[in-house]
Amino acid sequence: MSFFTLRRSSLLLGTTLIVLFFSSCSKDDSTIDDTDTVTTEEAILENEILELVNAHRNSIGKNSLALNNRASELAQEHTLYMINKGGISHDNFNERADILFQEENAYSVGENVAAGYATAQSVMTGWLNSTGHRDNIEGDYTHIGVSAIKNSSGTYYYTQLFLKK
Repeated sequence: MSFFTLRRSSLLLGTTLIVLFFSSCSKDDSTIDDTDTVTTEEAILENEILELVNAHRNSIGKNSLALNNRASELAQEHTLYMINKGGISHDNFNERADILFQEENAYSVGENVAAGYATAQSVMTGWLNSTGHRDNIEGDYTHIGVSAIKNSSGTYYYTQLFLKK
């Protein structure tokens, strides 16, 4: 698992403040999955993750996050990229963040990734047991994009994109 956060200053046009946090966990040796569509099982898992994120946030007095379609599309693209690469990464995070800054008027963006967890609860537990991942889940965000995709070997890969509008 690892996480990443990027913020855009609202006071200075075009200025970005990058806060980079990295934490790594073991990577899964996986095979490439050519599937570009999300299965019903994966969609259910993504919804469960969203529900768990919001239940956790509500339990600590934080607002629920609204699902953002553009962030979910970017999360799915990145999850497929990680599957094809055969490991988790934040490759091209700045590009995803820039898209959310420009297209969604985001003020800040964060990202969590993971692989190898079989259920929504297990990946959430893993993220919540890591300070940086928990900071993103509990962060000052308003929206989220979620992706959970199983590779051809049956291993799930995950991406969460957080944004504040």
